Amino acid sequence: MNPFLTRQAAEAYLARIPDLAVRDATRARLGLDEMAAPAPESRPLSEPRQHAVPAPSGRVPVTASQPVTASTPGVLTFTLPFPPSLNSIWRATLVPCKPKKPGSPPWAARILLSQDGRQYRRAVRDIIRALHNPSTPPGARLALHLHVCPPDRRARDLSNLPKALEDALTHAGVWADDSLIDELRVTRGPVTPGGQVHVTITPLTATLFEVQP
Repeated sequence: MNPFLTRQAAEAYLARIPDLAVRDATRARLGLDEMAAPAPESRPLSEPRQHAVPAPSGRVPVTASQPVTASTPGVLTFTLPFPPSLNSIWRATLVPCKPKKPGSPPWAARILLSQDGRQYRRAVRDIIRALHNPSTPPGARLALHLHVCPPDRRARDLSNLPKALEDALTHAGVWADDSLIDELRVTRGPVTPGGQVHVTITPLTATLFEVQP
């Protein structure tokens, strides 16, 4: 399934994937190799592409990459949008309630998923659906590697980024729960316009927990 409206938009997205193997696999799964080649342009073919995929204002840009065939069975590799930080995915609100004790206030504090958190969950869900709903083996303990390419050079704490992405993948049904992750590795990649995260999920064969059949 090709979620891009034009070949130019798809090529612009592919140009932002630094890993050539991931880029070639994504091109094949999007069906770009089967499409007719565009008419030759007057500019040199070596001229770098500088087009950006437009995103609706106020929403997380939706981009997609396809799982890559790997030598290890069950390994999933795909690319997701840059996630909001842990500090921005939750918000506190007050809701009316019946006081439990005399003199107690008639309200209680609740922690809810923020608008940024909801938008990111929807973006990840749409990408996973476009990838035909890949999922991990039932009950398998997992190793997760996130190669984070930030949108700019601002200082960022990488430890604040995995939670929003992990919860979004749980919501999308890639795994049953992120408590199945026994190994978590987060690495910083080059600055990429818009930001993106290259995700690799590997089922573990050796773990402290028994893998249920």
